[in-house]
Amino acid sequence: GSFVAQGVPLERRTAAMARRRSGLAALILMAVAYLGIQEAFVPSAPSAKAVSEQQQQAAVLGAALAAATALPGPVLAARGEDDEEGFDVRIIIIAAPALVAVSWALFNVWRVLFRQTVRIGESASGSSKLGLGADD
Repeated sequence: GSFVAQGVPLERRTAAMARRRSGLAALILMAVAYLGIQEAFVPSAPSAKAVSEQQQQAAVLGAALAAATALPGPVLAARGEDDEEGFDVRIIIIAAPALVAVSWALFNVWRVLFRQTVRIGESASGSSKLGLGADD
């Protein structure tokens, strides 16, 4: 038969040990899950005191940055009045496309206006349809 130690058969002792091991494994699994769940949830909102402290720190930082940018730059101080560079070509490079677009638009508008004025002057009735086809 089976070996009996301290009056408990071997089969029952192994079943009891297996239950204890699975209980320990379940406990470890629950601990790991608990630690993992703590990081998964969103933390609670900060208190009003913490929010006001953050706003004060942001205001101090903003004031410091504004003060730093308000200081005159030493680079501009090194440039003297006698440094004459001549005409700046960048003005033409920037303004040329805009000037071309405006002149093209004005050309098209004034051309149509001039044609309409000539047509009105040529017709006896004052209609601007004189000289146009039936489909126009």
